[in-house]
Amino acid sequence: MSAPAKPLPAASAHRVEQVDARMLGLMRCVLAFSALVIIWIDPAEPQRLVVLTYISLTVYCLYSAIVAFIAHRMRWLGSGRIFHWADVVFYTYLVALTEGTSSIFFFFYLFAILVASHARGFREGMLVTTASVLLFVTIGVVTAPTGNEFELNRTLIRPVYLFALGYMIAYWGGHEMLLKRRLRLLQEVNNLWNPRLGVDHAIGTNLDRLLEFYDAHAGDTCLLALRRPGAPARFLLYSASSRQPGQALVPTEITESTAEALLRLPETVGVAWREPAGARWLRYRAYLAYDLELRASTEDFRDECAALANLLDARAFISVPYAQRDGTAGRIYLASGAKSFGQTDIDFLAQAAEAIAVVVENMSLMEELISRAAEHERLKISRDLHDTTIQPYIGLKLALDALQRDAGADSPVAPRIAELVDMAGMTIRDLRSYAASLKEQTPMPGEFLVVAVRKQAERLGRFYGITVDVQSDISSPLNGRIAAEVFQIISEGLSNILRHTSAKAASVQILCENSVLMLKIGNAAGDNPAAAADFTPRSIQGRVQALGGTTYVERGADGYTTVHLMVPI
Repeated sequence: MSAPAKPLPAASAHRVEQVDARMLGLMRCVLAFSALVIIWIDPAEPQRLVVLTYISLTVYCLYSAIVAFIAHRMRWLGSGRIFHWADVVFYTYLVALTEGTSSIFFFFYLFAILVASHARGFREGMLVTTASVLLFVTIGVVTAPTGNEFELNRTLIRPVYLFALGYMIAYWGGHEMLLKRRLRLLQEVNNLWNPRLGVDHAIGTNLDRLLEFYDAHAGDTCLLALRRPGAPARFLLYSASSRQPGQALVPTEITESTAEALLRLPETVGVAWREPAGARWLRYRAYLAYDLELRASTEDFRDECAALANLLDARAFISVPYAQRDGTAGRIYLASGAKSFGQTDIDFLAQAAEAIAVVVENMSLMEELISRAAEHERLKISRDLHDTTIQPYIGLKLALDALQRDAGADSPVAPRIAELVDMAGMTIRDLRSYAASLKEQTPMPGEFLVVAVRKQAERLGRFYGITVDVQSDISSPLNGRIAAEVFQIISEGLSNILRHTSAKAASVQILCENSVLMLKIGNAAGDNPAAAADFTPRSIQGRVQALGGTTYVERGADGYTTVHLMVPI
């Protein structure tokens, strides 16, 4: 689950890809028509199969024009692998038609390499480069003229030139893609967050994003070990796993000894480690430590990294410090069994850690401001509740007590009056408890949610004859604030059933799955099911939307109505 990150980065990337696709289609057209014009102006080349060459180029021009037109008018990306590989095949065909290694179409290979590198990265660029070199050499040697017309210098230098320039283009294209991905990740980290979801949700979601960025394999993990100031200090561990997305949304308490083992490295040092393997002279590549403040490498922490690799049970890992201005300090670990990390990874992960820390600080500040404003509002509401609601209820209860004494125990209405006295007394106690919790800012503990709902259901059954079936399956711990909001939503849903329907049976289901709390509040059909109209519980919908959730209503064929609510936790 994901945090409510805005879809702006994906939309921006989509627009950029559309622009690139249109530009590439246009450039393919320019190359194709330019080649046709050049050999028409200077027919010295081709010297053989002239008609076939003209026909082939004309077909390629039509193909390029069609692809460019579709990309421009229909917003089709056209960035699949088939296009640059088709270009390589057609360029090889043109080279075979026109003088082999001396062909003017040799330079067209660079376009295919450029497209592959900037569309799919370094690996694809090198594949196209290698294939182009091999095809050019093979076709060029087979179709090259013999005797004095054979140009050995071009036969030797052009493949070398193509491979060297292709490698440079592939490297730059792959590096550009990597930088774009890094910028996109940092933009997602810094997107606006819903403060109601809390700091833990922001940290856990960003750790999952780091795993996704590094193309995590099965068993790869991303950890954040924290030491939070206080007396005594608290030690927390957020653990994101590629096998269980969303696991890091709930931190776990760790012992001080475990925290010391994970935080043993200095607070300014980033490290990358891989288990030494292969020849002895290559093993120096397995370790890298870099002081982020001094901007200098160091060899002082090799033994510590070996111990951390053993603790994390990982063949390779990268770690950078994490710090907040409130004194919270820790380290981020990205552990992998198949990857290797370098200097640029340390620098980028340090930037990501700093961005996450800023987001957490801003959310903490926002939570504090909201809490203070809410505290002031709660005090005002509690005073108004006491003056405008509790006092009249007390007067009503006193009047009912007097009526009960006047009627006497033998009166036929005495039992009904006694029930009204009990209901008034219970309502006064609930209102006083509610006013006290507002004043003292006491949220409902998450584990008490189901107990409170069952108690509310028991009251509805005792006073109004409505049978409420309460079912629950909560696997994740609930935040007290979320539990209090959910209880108010369920209470309002049951109240709506009482006030707006004649149903005598209702149900409440509380389920937790994949970091999402799902609620189902339903009621059976009343005396006249056909009279029930479609509706949207606007007040409940507003509460759920404020928590970042969604609401929809389902009507069964038998008239059973269920309100479905999904709230991220």
